[in-house]
Amino acid sequence: MNILVTGCDGFIAKNLIKRLFNNPKYNILVINKKTSDKNLYEKLIIADVVFHLAGVNKEIYPKYTYDNNFIFTKKICSFLENNNKKPKIIYASSTQVKLNNTYGKSKLKAENILLNFKKKSGAPVFIYRLPNIFGKWSKPYYNSAVATFCYQIYRKKKVIISDPNKKISLLYIDDLIFNFLKIIKLNKQKSSFIKIENIHSISLLNLVNIIKSFNKKDKIYLPDSISNSLIKNLYSTYISFFSKKDFFYKLRKFSDPRGDFCEFLKNSNFGQISFFSILPKKIRGNHYHNTKTEKFVVISGKLRFNFINILTKEKFSLLTDEKQNLVVNTVPGWAHNLENIGSKTAKVLVWANEILDKKNPDTIFYKV
Repeated sequence: MNILVTGCDGFIAKNLIKRLFNNPKYNILVINKKTSDKNLYEKLIIADVVFHLAGVNKEIYPKYTYDNNFIFTKKICSFLENNNKKPKIIYASSTQVKLNNTYGKSKLKAENILLNFKKKSGAPVFIYRLPNIFGKWSKPYYNSAVATFCYQIYRKKKVIISDPNKKISLLYIDDLIFNFLKIIKLNKQKSSFIKIENIHSISLLNLVNIIKSFNKKDKIYLPDSISNSLIKNLYSTYISFFSKKDFFYKLRKFSDPRGDFCEFLKNSNFGQISFFSILPKKIRGNHYHNTKTEKFVVISGKLRFNFINILTKEKFSLLTDEKQNLVVNTVPGWAHNLENIGSKTAKVLVWANEILDKKNPDTIFYKV
């Protein structure tokens, strides 16, 4: 299948093209500003699907924006009509067609040209009235407010919001691309206008505050609501603006005669992930929790887990090592310790269901 993508240098097109290349059944044809009319027509004549993503949304001269957003569309449709070609056309329009501005007017005119082509030729035409799109490879001060805010906040630049309470609609680039991939296989639907899912509405002030919450000095903290789809996607977009120096960071290590301890990740919703070592013949633990629970897995070495019920005094022990992949739970009301019975340093990964609160640690000493 020959798939033609206009505006191939743009934010949306880059994400789409990289995804299309994953399917060997697709032959990708690309068009940008430098493409000659001859080259354009050679590709249009063999195209089965046209993703018409080219457009100008911010220019100094309004007439340039207005003309370029429909003249190119008219050129495409006129050529296809004159050559009796009926490829599927997917057009990236904008929700701004409902606004009285140059960009919206030009997009609306392009829509009408495409709908007229559909009426005359019977070609399948699908129109997406897109809100603000955000995600990796977006440009600050051009593609969306998200890109601009991520860029400014990461670089500690001043963020100016003209109307903090203004709400904008956001769509994540991967959600859009996923929909695009489905539309390739869709032949007919009653309306040419595609209903878009996963659109989020948010005020500019809330958006800025969320992105600012990502910019923490302590890198081991993840956003509190990272499982929320909008937060997760905003966070992925934010880190896409990282310079190489922030591709990595060093964890703090706490050492004592028993071994080392490092906190890896913290989050108020899912708790804390850490890892630690226990030197041969050393013991960690000797405490119990009232509410906190943990999951341990030995990734190197050999340990004995010892438990005692602080109420009934019932005892329980088990042995495990890196070969077993055994997950050991700590249970509220059972004191426990971890004893290295091997000849080498043991290394252990642990998850706790809450972040350590130094004022209320819920860790009470109890000799096992």
